[in-house]
Amino acid sequence: MSEPRHVVVIGGGPGGYGAALAARAKGAQVTIIEAERPGGQCVNHACIPTGAMLSAAVPFLEGQELSVMGVIDLGDQLSFSRAVARKDALVARMVEGIAASLRMAKVQTIIGNAVFADESTVIVTAEGTERRLIADSFIIATGADWIVPELPGLPAGRVVTADVIHATPSAPETALVLGAGPAQTAFGVEYAVLLAASGTSVTLAVPGPHVVPGLDADLDPLVDQALSALGIRLMTSAQVVGGNSDGVVLRHADGESEVAAASIVAADARSPAIDAASPSRAGVICDDGVVVDRTCRTNVAHIFAVGDVTGGAMVTAAASHMGEVAGANAADGGQRRTRLGRLPHSLHTVPEIAWIGATEADAAGLVENLGSATIDLGWSARSITLGGREGALKLVVDLDLGEILGAHAVGPGASEIIAVCTAAMQAELTVEDVAAQLHWHPSHAESVREVAQRLIDRR
Repeated sequence: MSEPRHVVVIGGGPGGYGAALAARAKGAQVTIIEAERPGGQCVNHACIPTGAMLSAAVPFLEGQELSVMGVIDLGDQLSFSRAVARKDALVARMVEGIAASLRMAKVQTIIGNAVFADESTVIVTAEGTERRLIADSFIIATGADWIVPELPGLPAGRVVTADVIHATPSAPETALVLGAGPAQTAFGVEYAVLLAASGTSVTLAVPGPHVVPGLDADLDPLVDQALSALGIRLMTSAQVVGGNSDGVVLRHADGESEVAAASIVAADARSPAIDAASPSRAGVICDDGVVVDRTCRTNVAHIFAVGDVTGGAMVTAAASHMGEVAGANAADGGQRRTRLGRLPHSLHTVPEIAWIGATEADAAGLVENLGSATIDLGWSARSITLGGREGALKLVVDLDLGEILGAHAVGPGASEIIAVCTAAMQAELTVEDVAAQLHWHPSHAESVREVAQRLIDRR
């Protein structure tokens, strides 16, 4: 009986620990090397802290609505410091859960740094000592680095990245949130909502014409109205052209303005951490990220890479999926492939914003018989039971094939709605299949069936 393959994973974020667990499930001996603590950037400084902070801010905003109506008696201030303390406790809980999963799976975990010496060896530095590890396969999962953008007329100290906001004890009086990011995920919207809920006077500036680039443009007015209702000032096609100690000057779609900004937040300023493991020493080809194929292999057959370090989507869902594929392939030499063409996105804001696939404009030149339908979520039974907040769901479909090309939602339950659409698209269900499904009443999922039926009625 042959010895199990030894797989070394460099990086302990969602891609890294997902790869480690997948490789162990295939019987490999696995060592994972993480520079900070299990969970990587996502768990410690990005997705999970953001979600934890928003889980305090969103109910507060919804409670304010009930307070205005006299349903509950609620104070007018969110305790940012207590939200931070709660976030820290929740993050620590998740870190320990990941560490426990790795221990139970008998994955050797090393807190330290690893760099390639050559294509079969890494040098590991941990607790002040160095050692060399030789393995059969390697998985690079070093994620991304926060990059503080250089802005004209502003010292670097005026600009902070999102991880700094999570750690600050109090919200600033004024803030400029800079949108955009490597995957056009619109994380700036989440930080704008979080700060606005905390009493900050917020300006959200995005470089393009849409606040949420991946969302169908027909739903833009809902996003703009909702953010404006929170007191957030929106600037599209915006560019920083200067500033001083008190404010920032921006050129934008409506002209040029100066905005007060005690804090300037670069919400998603990240770049693939290509050099963290020195993959070039192993002969690995890199471009804007480590170059991989759909099996997550680099040009060096036994070296794989996953997640943000490869560029592309640069979101946790992609990293986790790539990690599972790479871990299994690294363990047994397999040829499993990623499926990243149908990747959902969700913003846990007020209202929720979520989408998957193509916008109608994206699909217009590619599909001969294109169809779309939009329904008002504010009149769905579940939305009415939650207060009748405004919203919309749009489905984009190839009418000849019945293929769902894209789904876009703003409003109550948008993330749940897009989860239903994601399952349908990944399973390659037709619009007829979706219309035939039954859902609990009242539920947000019913809206998917309704909009699908409208499209069938037009065929």
